[in-house]
Amino acid sequence: MTLPQNQASTRLIRPEIVLSDSHFIAEGSGRRIYHHPDLPKVVIKLHKDFRTKPLIWLHNILRRNRRRFGPLMHSFVEIDEVAAAVARTGKVPLFATQFVGFVQTNLGTGARFEAMTQADGTLARNLLDHAHDTPHEQAILDAIDQLWDDVLASRVVVSDPSLRNAIVTGERKTGYRLVLIDGLGERTLIPIQSLSKSGHRVACTKARTKMKQAYLKLVSGD
Repeated sequence: MTLPQNQASTRLIRPEIVLSDSHFIAEGSGRRIYHHPDLPKVVIKLHKDFRTKPLIWLHNILRRNRRRFGPLMHSFVEIDEVAAAVARTGKVPLFATQFVGFVQTNLGTGARFEAMTQADGTLARNLLDHAHDTPHEQAILDAIDQLWDDVLASRVVVSDPSLRNAIVTGERKTGYRLVLIDGLGERTLIPIQSLSKSGHRVACTKARTKMKQAYLKLVSGD
């Protein structure tokens, strides 16, 4: 059956999600993050334009994906890294948030990602905030070890292992689990970690140590 032209075109229009300051969560170098107004377990990441750099045209020629995806590059790198891990291991990594599709908003096109929430539905805190107001916990150090054991086993590249990018889920009694919400994927011109198992192992060892040291420094008050 052929629909009338006006009815067919109406069905093809994607509804626009309206975001406001009340939905805003945080801002990084490449994206602004908002609560999804209708889906409490989803966040929307809006992409910012890349900053203009000297010889940017040469940079873009050397990096084909940056030419293809432009401001969506940050999300593409994360999606690509998780997809590669799934293909490599046959399992969806527990330590990374999942991509759930693109969406049109009044502020532009956004990428939807899984939100890490607590039992009451509020967003879980990152490790930086957790360390600021919670005394030293061996359970956090155990969770850091588990995170990097999993990253190492899956061969996922983590380019930014900061406490801000690790969300604390679970609780002390049952055990914490850290989930990375940003900083996945290799951002260098030559993907050394992706090409070399030993390079990836060395990077993971350094990142594990760095994350533990940053956590211990915060909880000790130094």
